[in-house]
Amino acid sequence: MFAPLFAACFIAVMGAIAITNWHQQYWLFNFRLADMVPVRPNVGIAFILAGVALALRAVHISHGGAKTAATVGAFLFAALTTLWALPSLTVFLYGFGLDAHALLPGVSEAALAIYTEPMRPLTALSFILGGLSLLALDYRTKHDQYPAEYGAFILVGITGIPLIGHLYNVISIDGISSTQGMMPFTSIAFLILALGILSSRPTHRLMSLWNSKSPGGPLLRRLLPNSLLLLMILDFIVKWGVQRGFYDADKTSPLLILLAGSLLFIMFCRTAALLNREYEGRQQGEAALAESNALLRAVSDSTPDAIFVKDISGRMIFANPAKLRLLGKERENVIGYRNADLYPDPTDAERVSLEDQSVIESGRPRVFETTTNFPSGIRTLHSTKAPWLNARGEIMGLVGISTDITERKRMEDTLKAHETQLEALVAARTAEVSELIGHLESTREEEKRAIARELHDDLGSALTALNMHLSMIFQQMPPDPKFTERSVKIKALLSSITDATRRIQNGLRPDKLDVFGIKVAIAEQALEFEKYSGMACNASLPDDPLTYAPRVDIALFRMVQEALNNIAKHAQATRVDVILDDTDEEIVLTIRDNGIGIAPERLNNVMTHGLRGMRERAAYLGGSVKVAGSQGNGTAIVVTIPKTEANMAEKTEDAEEEAVERSGEG
Repeated sequence: MFAPLFAACFIAVMGAIAITNWHQQYWLFNFRLADMVPVRPNVGIAFILAGVALALRAVHISHGGAKTAATVGAFLFAALTTLWALPSLTVFLYGFGLDAHALLPGVSEAALAIYTEPMRPLTALSFILGGLSLLALDYRTKHDQYPAEYGAFILVGITGIPLIGHLYNVISIDGISSTQGMMPFTSIAFLILALGILSSRPTHRLMSLWNSKSPGGPLLRRLLPNSLLLLMILDFIVKWGVQRGFYDADKTSPLLILLAGSLLFIMFCRTAALLNREYEGRQQGEAALAESNALLRAVSDSTPDAIFVKDISGRMIFANPAKLRLLGKERENVIGYRNADLYPDPTDAERVSLEDQSVIESGRPRVFETTTNFPSGIRTLHSTKAPWLNARGEIMGLVGISTDITERKRMEDTLKAHETQLEALVAARTAEVSELIGHLESTREEEKRAIARELHDDLGSALTALNMHLSMIFQQMPPDPKFTERSVKIKALLSSITDATRRIQNGLRPDKLDVFGIKVAIAEQALEFEKYSGMACNASLPDDPLTYAPRVDIALFRMVQEALNNIAKHAQATRVDVILDDTDEEIVLTIRDNGIGIAPERLNNVMTHGLRGMRERAAYLGGSVKVAGSQGNGTAIVVTIPKTEANMAEKTEDAEEEAVERSGEG
């Protein structure tokens, strides 16, 4: 759009110089502007109007209100250009025009004379042609013709005649003041206006031929300017020879024809050679294209995948044999038809049309995996569809390739069914193993409780009776120092055996867990840990009474025991916190320390029996164990157990009776 904008600016600037120059004389490098731009103000105003209209027509505005404003402004200025020159033509043709005194009352006669003096008829006619061409710039007839182009060519012819006349002195220089003449500068300005109108629409019919990249375009651009230029040069040379006396004037025409024919022959020979080279190159390109097409045809015909091409309206314009076999139709029943005519199920046709439309609207390739009903049966296709673009990047349609994955999908479905069965079997076996682990854990706890009861009932009673009998014996022994020393040792040994028995009994089954519940058991365990480890152990427990199933109580207690044992062995901590939270939905047990922490690779180490045992206990109750920590920042173990109906069951009557018995014996 550089050429039309340059033409518009040139014409408008010349018009502005003409207006200002008539009010005051300006000089530029010792040249008077009135001599450089010999145009009257009324003609200058018309040039400004035409330049603005051409500029608005040339500016490309994509959309919105700005485009509407530019179009309206271009029409307005083009109409003003036509109307400004029309009265001058009517004065010349019919002898009457507009009454300037009535239109502009109060303006001086001198000013009215400057701006309302009639234009020369050829100038007025040129402005009318230019204005009408600008008005009809985008109008197209039914036969794909653009009247604006022909108007611009007529304008070139009208303004070119006086310009050629001045160059060849056909019109006398003394006659430029006549009403029929046109000054050379004005002719050049009109030529620039006509060229600007033509170049502002390079895609119109005649200009598209000039700008074409096909052989006709370069040939036209090469021959026409060169031919005109050579003819003008030859004419000047021949006339120069006559003026110099090299030959008579009657020899001018034959000499001119001879030279022009020779030069035109050379030019046409060179053009023919150029066309031959282009034709040979095109033949080679066509041969390569034919070979490429044959290769593509061989690939598309031999591939088992369906390849197809559709235009932007959804019509099939190419389908390889695999696509034809899939559709179950012959080529003549597929090419040119839409999806609704190709698919037996309307639902499938509508779905495929929506897929095609999404690819065209997005302008990007897309992948679809669909199951479609074809004449050969229900098939599952993996389709890739991409936009089909022309050389200008415009979307012409889409290209697609579809792979039949029905068998693969069937195998995948079978494999998924086997995987589902295997997962169900693994889940069942896992549940059985978990139940077995829970049963073994319960059995072990029962055995521990039985052993603890035996220690309490049998060995504890025996030790109590032995202590009573020895006390009676010691009272009857004589106060001999050797017997006194022996009795002290026996009492100390008996006390040590009693303490060991009680410690073993509490390790197997703590009495306070069955009698007072999990809160007291954890608190006592924290105190005992603090005694034998020397670490500060703080137990944070809920204030409300807690009632869990026996298996939950013993699991929580064992996990506290295991965590504290690990801390005593490995943590090198100085403080331990045991926190038991009871929410509406779950039980949360947290044991954390400020020790050396745990290495990340040991967090999921299955060989760590302590953590594995805690995870198995929690999993049996439907819960989980999370271990967090880093080296140097301590370790935190968080046990979460959901409050299910089984976990919240009341203690059994046997457990309650056993607790009562233990409290009575204690």
